Amino acid sequence: MRTLFWKIFISFWSVVAIFIVIAVLLLGRRAPLPEMRRQAVDNNAFAMYSQSLAQIYDAGGKAELYRYLQQFKRTSHGEAYLLDRLGNEVAGQILPPQVKALAARAQLEGESESVVVEDKEFFARPIITNNGASYVAVVGFPRTVDEFPPPPGPQRPLRDLGIAIIISGIVCFWLARYLSAPIVRLRNAAQELSRGNLAARATKKNVDHRRDEIAQLVQEFDQMAEQIESLMHAQKRLISDVSHEFRSPLTRINLAVELIRNVDSPGVSTAIARIEQETERLNGMVGKLLTLSRMEAGEQLVDKEEIDLADLLRQVVDDADFEARNRNCRVILYKADECHAVGSPELLHSAVENIVRNAVRYTADQTEVEVRLLCKASAANSEAVVKIRDHGPGVPESSLQQLFRPFFRLDESRERKTGGVGLGLAIAQRAVRLHGGEVSASNAPGGGLEVTIAFPASSSADR
Repeated sequence: MRTLFWKIFISFWSVVAIFIVIAVLLLGRRAPLPEMRRQAVDNNAFAMYSQSLAQIYDAGGKAELYRYLQQFKRTSHGEAYLLDRLGNEVAGQILPPQVKALAARAQLEGESESVVVEDKEFFARPIITNNGASYVAVVGFPRTVDEFPPPPGPQRPLRDLGIAIIISGIVCFWLARYLSAPIVRLRNAAQELSRGNLAARATKKNVDHRRDEIAQLVQEFDQMAEQIESLMHAQKRLISDVSHEFRSPLTRINLAVELIRNVDSPGVSTAIARIEQETERLNGMVGKLLTLSRMEAGEQLVDKEEIDLADLLRQVVDDADFEARNRNCRVILYKADECHAVGSPELLHSAVENIVRNAVRYTADQTEVEVRLLCKASAANSEAVVKIRDHGPGVPESSLQQLFRPFFRLDESRERKTGGVGLGLAIAQRAVRLHGGEVSASNAPGGGLEVTIAFPASSSADR
């Protein structure tokens, strides 16, 4: 029973077997069992049997009682009659005179009476049903047979079937939960990993004893997650170490540039300008790498404060518009709802600015980069949504999901021309995730790229 196949097979087989046994037991209570013997007539059992005959008549009428009495006669070789208060046999059977006299005597005396007629012994008992009706039940058995069939079971098949269904439902519910619980944990762990939580694992203490395929899958998933976490930490350390190592030679290059600046030569001046441009570019790249490394290392927001998002966007748009005019385009804030958030103003400013500057690089001449701030509030939570759209060439659908990967470039020559190194959008995404949000990109109708930033906003009650 270590494999999932045998667990499912044996478990469902057991459920079916239990259901069948319950059904047989419950349904079997309705039929008489002549094989059950007794040594003497039990007055209590006879009383119950008499009441059962009356109940069958009240519930099913003359035809149902007649059918049962005939079945009783075939199975037990006895006879049974039910008489009303006037002495008439209600099922329409013909009574021997001695039996009719016995019933009359039992009704008159108000207690059980018996008589032997030929080879059978008859017992008569007056009964009163729950609805007040009076009857006399008469049962006769061959004197050579010492059996008294038990009273028929209750005539409630729907109730019995309901009990069986409920029992099987409880067993199947437990079985389904037992089999699906590890799958649910596996799915939750995968979702946590996709959100950047590399410490997520699917193993729980209550599944350590399992040895089936699902348990093996969970263990292998956790091993994979550990390897991914180890590799990611190693990559982050490498980026951080390399970035720090770049700083020293860059500093020395800058010092050397200052020393040779005194040389009076047009060629030297041109070379110095070129060196300064490249070192500045490298220095900016190193700064972005260090920022990205810190964010991917799980840096938390320690110094949080309330941020007026509308005011923050106005600052970003004003600065970007000044730069955009030199590129023959504009940055316009079309809408800014009153909206606040709690977090780091510097990180959010940097995230929005990186995306807006990226839009300015690729929007067409004589076009506008459109910026909008929407505040969506509901009873459960509030959300700030920033939409930034350019009017550039857009991005192939297959590359939209990769835009926020570090060092991702659609066109190497185009990136060199614009001066990008593929880190701005990656840093923006990490910064937004630190605030509990997400960044997505899509091609806008009519051309251009639209980037959407969504993160939790603080409600008025929080302020």
